[in-house]
Amino acid sequence: MPLTDICIKLLKSARAGLIFTGILILPTPPIFSQETASNPQIFGDIPDYGENYMSPDFVKVLPPNIILVTCRTSNELLKLVDEKPVSKLKLPSHPSGLAVTSDGKTAYVTCAAPSGKLLKINIDGMKIEAEVDAFHMPRAVELSPDGKKLYVANQFEGLVRIYDTQYLALLGQCKAVREPFSLAPSPDGKKLFILNQLPEAKGGLYEENIASAVSVYSIDPIAPITQIALPNGSINGKKIIITKDGRFCICTHSVARFNVPTTQVERGWINTNAISIIDAVKNTLIATVLLDDIELGAANPYGIDLYKGSLVVAHAGSHEISIIDLVGLLKKIDDDYKKSPDRAKVFDAICNDLSYLSGLRKRVKLNGFGPRHISASNGIAYTGMYYSDFLEAIPLNNPVSRKISIGGNENLNEIRRGDLFYHDASLCFQHWLSCVTCHTEVRSDALNWDLLNDGMGNPKQSKSMLYSHFTPPSMITGVRENAKIAVRKGIQYIQFARRPEKDSVAIDKYLMSLKEIPSPHLTKDGKMNEAAARGEVIFEEAGCSHCHSGEYYTDMQKHDVGSGLDEYKNFAFDTPTLCEVWRTAPYLYDGRARTIFDMFKKFNPNDKHGKTSHLTDDELRDLEAYVLTL
Repeated sequence: MPLTDICIKLLKSARAGLIFTGILILPTPPIFSQETASNPQIFGDIPDYGENYMSPDFVKVLPPNIILVTCRTSNELLKLVDEKPVSKLKLPSHPSGLAVTSDGKTAYVTCAAPSGKLLKINIDGMKIEAEVDAFHMPRAVELSPDGKKLYVANQFEGLVRIYDTQYLALLGQCKAVREPFSLAPSPDGKKLFILNQLPEAKGGLYEENIASAVSVYSIDPIAPITQIALPNGSINGKKIIITKDGRFCICTHSVARFNVPTTQVERGWINTNAISIIDAVKNTLIATVLLDDIELGAANPYGIDLYKGSLVVAHAGSHEISIIDLVGLLKKIDDDYKKSPDRAKVFDAICNDLSYLSGLRKRVKLNGFGPRHISASNGIAYTGMYYSDFLEAIPLNNPVSRKISIGGNENLNEIRRGDLFYHDASLCFQHWLSCVTCHTEVRSDALNWDLLNDGMGNPKQSKSMLYSHFTPPSMITGVRENAKIAVRKGIQYIQFARRPEKDSVAIDKYLMSLKEIPSPHLTKDGKMNEAAARGEVIFEEAGCSHCHSGEYYTDMQKHDVGSGLDEYKNFAFDTPTLCEVWRTAPYLYDGRARTIFDMFKKFNPNDKHGKTSHLTDDELRDLEAYVLTL
């Protein structure tokens, strides 16, 4: 197709209502070399292991006998035929999404990086046919039902971008709530459902529902329809799918019980694990169903797939899958609503019932560790065991798992073990949660928690663990001398378990190996824009650098910045690092400030938190722009 025709086609799409960027993005020349080998970039929750691991993540079965697997830390796309590896393709960065055309000939892969990529791959030849820039940290990719469009989530920009499948031209974009993590286009091509990993930063966390949401958009023209809030405390939204008839969306997430003190973990007191079922026609939440049993948690639900009448769910933290009779579950939910006119009461009863799946679900213990995404076909569910570096196949009618070798590294060194332990709910009493449950992607879940390390009745924001070992003391109040103590006390008092010291040492090594993700507020070449450059000057003039100094932007001291309320009036809080502060809203010890701007505009009495009272709103926004680049 001539270039002029492509432009005309895009302009017609813009007039139809797409958000047109005004820039035509054409594919870069094909990359055919499979020897892009250099050490992979290290950022986010991926450490430098010191040796190679594959970390199988996305899995897609292509009937009758092909399986595609993305390997997150070896930066590869793996192809299996008859359950045996036959070829691999080296990718530019960490693969973070996989979609395949209905004819099984073409795969689309997102690669997560500060300057991410979207790849078009010929599956037969396992070669990259086209590649385009996909902006900051693309997280997921899905095909429209007609195969003409691609939807790509940019997690930290809060955007979903739309591409043409033929040329990978950028067609438009839409706004999510916070950290879009998974996408589900409706079968008729009219709607897009976006699962957000974290709750919107609202400020005042006890004043309204704090939960991850599902954003719903119409596609042609693209326009917002609604936001569907999940139950209060819902976090870690990982995967959303839609039934073939388009009637129901189903997503995985946790339900944090953050509004109670962490005095115990039994019976889901601190955390439960769930699927939520959405009426995809009416755009309403029908039910949230717990995957846990009364005395056994099903921690960190992740991937999900449908096979005939079965719903298959991977539990990344407890190393299991659940096989659920979806038809029976939907009937049970419908029957419960018919019994009572009080729909809110029925919803709450279902959402708090740890035995609701009794008789409708089989729990299958897997051989390896860390199942994430899952794909079911021909009566078999396949999942990659992220930390064990192999696949597992689970026949749905006779659920006895078997291992499929992919040539991975099955020997865990200390940092790899620490990575596993941080995500491993088997360390926790009754397997209810792992460290990553509350420290989402080793950062913050945006919730206030009432931990017992400084008394009861004084909840505070969950902190990012990035650089925690290098910026003592630990906890917002500095109650722990350092992060090593905090790790061990977390196992003891949050997971209610005792583990060998070597396990805590491994977690220390994992956390110490992590590196920040460059801010999405930087320009493409990693520089500040003009507003941020002005803000850097204000940062110095306002005295912010007096406390936020050094490599980690903290003097590691305690200061009274005038933010304390009630029992914390005149209290000196630990100075937090500003590294990656762009991703850890809301702010202040109790999450009172929705944004950096609000923190200075509304919550800086007497200029104790920097001399900002004389600044105009524009100057405060410049200061915010700078801080968000750190």
